[in-house]
Amino acid sequence: MFVFYNGVIHTMDPAYPNPDIVVVDEETGRVRSVGRLDFRTTMPPVKRVDLRGRTLLPGFNDAHVHIWKLGLLLTVQVDARRAAAPDIPTVIEQFRQRAAAVPAGTWLTGRGYNEVDLPEKRHPTSADLDQVSTDHPVALTRTCGHMIVANSLALRLAGITAETPDPPGGVIVRGEDGQPTGLLQETAMGLLTRAIPPYDDETMANAIRAAMAHQLRLGITSATDPLLTPDHLRVYRQLDSAGHLDVRVNGLPIRRPDGGTETYPLPDMHHSDFLRVDTVKFFADGGLSGATAALSEPYKVTGERGVLRFDTNELLDLMWEAHDAGFRIATHAIGDVALDQVIGVYETLHARKPGLRHRVEHLGLPSPEHLRRLKAIDAIAVPQTVFLAALGTAFRRYLPDHFLPRCYPVRAMLNAGLEIALSSDAPVVPDDNPLLGIKAAVDRFDPLGEAIAPEQTISPYEALYAYTMGGAIASGDAANRGSITPGKWADLIIVNGDPLREAAIAPERLLDIHVEEVYVGGRLVAEN
Repeated sequence: MFVFYNGVIHTMDPAYPNPDIVVVDEETGRVRSVGRLDFRTTMPPVKRVDLRGRTLLPGFNDAHVHIWKLGLLLTVQVDARRAAAPDIPTVIEQFRQRAAAVPAGTWLTGRGYNEVDLPEKRHPTSADLDQVSTDHPVALTRTCGHMIVANSLALRLAGITAETPDPPGGVIVRGEDGQPTGLLQETAMGLLTRAIPPYDDETMANAIRAAMAHQLRLGITSATDPLLTPDHLRVYRQLDSAGHLDVRVNGLPIRRPDGGTETYPLPDMHHSDFLRVDTVKFFADGGLSGATAALSEPYKVTGERGVLRFDTNELLDLMWEAHDAGFRIATHAIGDVALDQVIGVYETLHARKPGLRHRVEHLGLPSPEHLRRLKAIDAIAVPQTVFLAALGTAFRRYLPDHFLPRCYPVRAMLNAGLEIALSSDAPVVPDDNPLLGIKAAVDRFDPLGEAIAPEQTISPYEALYAYTMGGAIASGDAANRGSITPGKWADLIIVNGDPLREAAIAPERLLDIHVEEVYVGGRLVAEN
């Protein structure tokens, strides 16, 4: 056994407020007791961890983060995020450097650009990416993951021409001459991505482990990876079997891949200490920062209303198959039109066979009526307040002004009685530090320091709870994680300041706090 003492302890469990010590059983990897016991006189000799005034918290739970995508960006892909590539010429140069290092014919992939932040204020085109190479196919994914740009060779290898029709739920963006510009939106991305050779299992495993090492440094001990194909799921199971998962993962296999009409079969359910698979994923619409989420009225600038990916009857049939088999469902739904559709389907599932708590990923623009209906079926909200800090300028550029007060309204979600789990959606955002996500929930500042819908702020405690217990509840495993409670896994972090106190003084002080030690199952796994 060992004991943490002499510091601030936030258990996030109201049954154990402000304890003096936490005792961990090293053999089971679980919390043994929490309280005010004087271990010096009433307990046998134990290993002691002196907090020295620091703060002990449950490990963070990032309830929606693309682990394998983040890992690929950290290991094998071109980084086109703003810090690495602030303009289109630099994006091109980043790819040129990669092209010079690999044989002709090798696919070059990257991600992270945001046209709103580029000085050119436009998407790259195939003509731009043709400057990289005419001998390498090039594919660049927008930061949101809902658009991809290809060079001419990549379009040719994918068979995308002026005559190629838009797939259901997708758009091949075309110029005035009718030719593809290189930009593919939503399901149209699949027309290209299916032509890109898949990564082998070793490359994917290395990417996942690199992303997990990154997460542990941020104090993230649990995470939900919300877009798994059968290939990704196979690698996760291999890593789990070998004992090589360092973060506890809740995996969400997707039912319908982009660019096709085939449907992946329901996966086998799986529950181990480090891998859960009992929830499936659907996409209902596009992204808000790229103006493809399905709205009831046109976006500014584009004049479009976004993309709805499914016919409602088809979505109901696919969701019912999963629901009836006992799978929980997580659906990407952001725009008001998509929320109308998804909530209606969830209500039908609940009426036919109640009992399962389904998730809405993002829940970007809900109305009070949407929230009331979600509460009535006990749904769980998984929003990303960090989007305000990372993508707020895009929201202001594209959203009709009267939609801004509804933008990720976490105060209204809590007031409606919904359980919320905060998350990052990395690598959609460049910084997945949970403390930044908590700050964004508390002050709602955009990149220019202006608040978006400031009436939707929540308290530091509510934000921390949503990044710990909220994620545990959303993953269906609240009995084992999310708080410092006897019997739960000892997934714990030590930080050099008290986030509740610092955020109450000034939210920006959260960014001065850093994680110093990380424990998973009572074992020290990272030190910063």
